[in-house]
Amino acid sequence: MGKAFFKNIIVAINGRQNSIRAAMYGIMMARTYKLGLKFVYVVDTATIKYLSMNKFLITEEKDDFESKLRNGGEHYLNYVISLAVSKGVKAEKELRTGGVYTEILKCVEEFSADLVLVGGNDESVTRKHLGRNVISSNENELLLNSTVPVLVVKKTSPKSKTPIEDEFKVF
Repeated sequence: MGKAFFKNIIVAINGRQNSIRAAMYGIMMARTYKLGLKFVYVVDTATIKYLSMNKFLITEEKDDFESKLRNGGEHYLNYVISLAVSKGVKAEKELRTGGVYTEILKCVEEFSADLVLVGGNDESVTRKHLGRNVISSNENELLLNSTVPVLVVKKTSPKSKTPIEDEFKVF
């Protein structure tokens, strides 16, 4: 038997449904292939700093906004951990602050990850923005700068064309 392609995977969580789907996919992969799994949510303090420096946010708003993002991040991380536990998968979680893609890349190195999972846009979004870049700038930077493969998880699984949520229920 050959060497395993992946040992540890990271799933980038941002609170959108597509990142929750990526978490479900990561949980199924971790359980099937006995992989280490870590969920990462990054509070984008780099953008918050930029907005406050350019007077889009005042200090009081900046602190409140960052606090709300932290609370939201903890909520989403706890949710995906509960999904992993429901499938008997041990997973780690980490809330980080800074620039989104730079923090994810640091986490890849620290966790010795072999793969990063991110959520893809829904088909309706893709059709509406046909001809334009339909991934965020952070996802684009992650794709350009990652030293490990980045898997974009779509709403349906490639083999079955069944929504990931349905597959996750019976997994």
